[in-house]
Parts: sequence; structure tokens; C-alpha cells
Amino acid sequence: MLSARARSAGTTSWVTAELAVAGLSGTVVNTSATVAVAAIADSFGASIALVAAVVVLLNVAMAFTMPLAGAASARFGPRRLISVSGALVLAASVLLSLSPSLTMVAIARFAQGVALAAVVPVSVQAAGHLLHGDAQAKALGWWGASNGLGLAFAPLIGGAIIDVAGWRWVTVPSCLLGIALVITASRAFPARFRRDHGIPLRGVVTVAMLTGTTMATLTALSVGAWPLASVTGACCAISVAAAVRLSRPGGTLAAPRRWLRDRATRRSSLGSSLQMVAVGLVQVAVPAWLIVDGGFGAGAAAATVMAMTLTMAALGPLTGRRDAVPYERRLRRGLLGCSAGLAGLAVAAAAGSWWPAVPALVVLGIGAGWLLAPSLTAFSRTEAGANAVGMSTLNVLRLGSFGIGGILGGTAVDADGTAVAFAAVAALCGLAGAWLAFGGRRPNADDGSMRRRRRRRTR
Repeated sequence: MLSARARSAGTTSWVTAELAVAGLSGTVVNTSATVAVAAIADSFGASIALVAAVVVLLNVAMAFTMPLAGAASARFGPRRLISVSGALVLAASVLLSLSPSLTMVAIARFAQGVALAAVVPVSVQAAGHLLHGDAQAKALGWWGASNGLGLAFAPLIGGAIIDVAGWRWVTVPSCLLGIALVITASRAFPARFRRDHGIPLRGVVTVAMLTGTTMATLTALSVGAWPLASVTGACCAISVAAAVRLSRPGGTLAAPRRWLRDRATRRSSLGSSLQMVAVGLVQVAVPAWLIVDGGFGAGAAAATVMAMTLTMAALGPLTGRRDAVPYERRLRRGLLGCSAGLAGLAVAAAAGSWWPAVPALVVLGIGAGWLLAPSLTAFSRTEAGANAVGMSTLNVLRLGSFGIGGILGGTAVDADGTAVAFAAVAALCGLAGAWLAFGGRRPNADDGSMRRRRRRRTR
């Protein structure tokens, strides 16, 4: 029989592997169709704008179903839920490749979003209960590394597959990841592992409607679909009013309101959202700027952005190994690093010179890397992060923040205001970092005990 230590090491290894596959799935499945927009449009004789809206249905589906996935995890357990999600990723990816019409492509992308909705939040929340301390931080560090690698290489690999075999083969990596999710989830999570989220279904549905209609409104605005944006915006306003009413004392959403009073929850959410705004802005604006104003080809522009994504990936395991560094220190450094990198991009765009963009992207990657996995680790150690619905809501916030950054990037390039957009987000990150460094460090009840523990360790 295996010793307790061996069983623990095996669990840690499989949970780490599952988190790494989850990180890859979140980026590879998303970008597999994103890089094929022009090819899909040509195949069906549709406009690029229409196909882009169809492709973004994955994000809309994720926003609607992520909170529900958190509730499903409490009902069925992470092992069964993520295994089903992996099988659905596989099936939806095959459907996408075989789609005879753009309508079927839309259905397949929506199904991919439903499948992916559970993968990251449920994996991270379950890992937080199975792993602790350094083991948890290291596992999430590898999640951050795989996320960065997916952002870096998925567009290049997808583009190569399209050039060699056509867009219908671009989902092969997604199919393989779907199979890997089934295998790693079955080994990482105990069959009877359950965690009650403690929020009635009515409250969960309200959160899902709020997050889903918000993302749908942003998507409709990004493609200029004003009538649809008006309808989804009105539904979003109704959802906000319902959420406010249910968050009163004794209501079904009283717990999320309590979560917002926790400083650690607020700050880890701030780090996650600003990091994703910056990354979303760069992922859209930098390639478009280099192609439109710099005369770059699509491959060269994508390779330039890898200066940021590869730096983020390299920092994932490093931040996981250094779990003793307080999160607030990482938060300040990360925000200031993002600010410095974006400021460098603003200078490069204003000067019309591409070469300063490369070191600026490296600096931005360092700042984003200091925020990516550590923010998720810090959030997972709060009351909200220990709850499947809370973790799902954070991931919807990350998804929406990435979308806001992307929309801002596209609008800025169209309006010839790329430098202004970089400068504006740099100022936002810089002000947040400066406030945390000089004005936002009020002592709390845990500060004294933390200082006493540090003194004992140094004796």
C-alpha cells in the first residue's frame, strides 16, 4: 500500500496537471476559432464582422453559465463536472470542424463556452481545498504558466494549421485538450468530493443573468449591434436591480455582499481585473497597430506580442515557488510593472517606432506575471474563493475585463488613438499601484499576528 506521503504527492501532481490542462484549455479553445475568423468568413461567404460576433459567442456562453457551473460543482462534484466538460469540449470542437453552415458554427462555439465555463473556476476552487500553502501556490503557478503559453503559441499554431490544412482542422488541439481534461480530472479529484456553495439557486441564477447580460451587452456594442445592445442592456439593468434587492440582509445574495467587505477579496479582484484589461488591450491593439501603421505581417505582429506572453508564462512557476512573498507586495509591483510597460507602448505608438515596443512588452509581461497566478491564489484563500459561485464570479470578472481591454484596443486603433489608449490604462494601473503603496495600507486585525509570526521565524 502507498504511504500517506506518497498519496499526497500523487494528488499534488495530478491536481497540478489538471490545472495546467485547464489553463491551456481556456486559451487554446478560445483562440482556435479566433485566428480562423477570416478563413471561416471566406468559406461561408459571410462578413468578417458577422463571423467575429459568432466566434465571441463562446465568451457570452461562459458569462451566462460560469455561476451555474459553480452550483453544479456542489451538486455533482468537480470530478464528474470537469470530466463531462472535457467530453463536451471534444464534441463541440468536432461539431465546429464539421459545421455545414455558419449557424452550426455559432451553436458549436456556444457549446464550447458552456463546456469551458466550469473548467477554470471549478478546478481552482477544488485545488484550494485539496492543496494548501506552497503546494497550492506552485500548482496555480503552473496554471499561470500554461495560460501564458496558450496565449503565446495558440495563435501561431492555429495559423500554421490553417495555412497547411484549412480552418476545419484548427480544432485538433481543442479535441486533445478535451480528452486530457477527462483523464486529469478523473485522477486529480476524489469521486465523492463535494463542497456546498451555500447560495440558493434563485441567487445563483440572478448572478448568472447579471454576468451574462453584461457580457452580451459588451459584445453587441463591440460589433455595433445597437438594437441588441439596447435589449441586453435593459436585461442587465433588471438583473442589477434584482441582485441589489437579493443582497439585503437575509436575502439569498447576502453572502456575496459580505464577501465585498473583505479587503483581500477586493484587492485580489482588483489585481485580476486590471491585469486582464491590460492583456486584452495589448492582445488586440498591438498586432493591429503593427500591421496598420508599422507594415508588419500577421505572423511578425503575433511574434512581437509573444514578448509579453512568454514573459508571463516564465513567471508562473517562479511566483508559485515564492509563496512567502505577501500578495499586497506583488499587487503593487504588478500594477506598477503593467503601468510602466503600457507607458512604454504609448511612447512607441506616439513615436511611430516599433522597436521600443519589445522591451515595453517584456516589462508589461513581468507586471502581468506578478498578478496572474498570485491574484488567483490570494482570492482562493478568501471566503469568496472557497465558494464555487464566488470563484466563478471572479472568472467572469476576468473574462469581462479582457473583453473591455480588447474592445478598447480595437476602438483605439480605428480612431488612430492607440497611444492614448495605452497611456490611459497605464495611468489607471499606476494610480492604483501608487494608492496601494502610499495611501491604501491601513492596518487590519491580522497585521499584528503576521508580524509576530515573521519575528518567530527569524529567531
